[in-house]
Amino acid sequence: MPPTPLTSAHLRGAAASVLISAVFAVIWGLNGSLALAGTWRLLALLLVAGITAALAGVALKLRCEAAHAPAPPGKGPPNPFLTTAYRVSVIAMVLAFPVAARLLTANGLEDAIMAAIAIIVGLHFFGLVPAFRNGAFAGVGGALCVLGVAALFLPVGIRTAVLGLGCAAILWLGVTSPALRSLGQLRRGHTSA
Repeated sequence: MPPTPLTSAHLRGAAASVLISAVFAVIWGLNGSLALAGTWRLLALLLVAGITAALAGVALKLRCEAAHAPAPPGKGPPNPFLTTAYRVSVIAMVLAFPVAARLLTANGLEDAIMAAIAIIVGLHFFGLVPAFRNGAFAGVGGALCVLGVAALFLPVGIRTAVLGLGCAAILWLGVTSPALRSLGQLRRGHTSA
């Protein structure tokens, strides 16, 4: 069975997903890179910058192609960014950040805040599954949660580097497959109805 033709809505959504992942991955990646010293810091920063630039290029390509792609037939699926599931997931995550930070700080566990944030971000990905109708978000969420919990058992001195670069890598890997799939369909000319 041939792949479903790409529509302008699909390409805009793919571009947004790639860009959102790249922005949050660069934040995690910079945190992790800056926790390293010397040559390792420079290498990590260059890696983060290179991957971020590549993903920004992919997002731009997808966005530009959306202008030439057909509109979805009929009404099309709902915009996942406007669904209740998406909103609840993001709002719960944003509210959980200061609560977790305050509770950990009040109990003298400031060094666990970054791990808690990784876990909270991971949990929010489970709320994205129904919004986007895509189980891959559960894989990303699960990986972030496992990394966050595992990091709590690491020495504090390496925790930030592992969490930052690990979360960035999870986000990069999570967005790579759908981005490459969309680019492959574009190359094969699957934008016509």
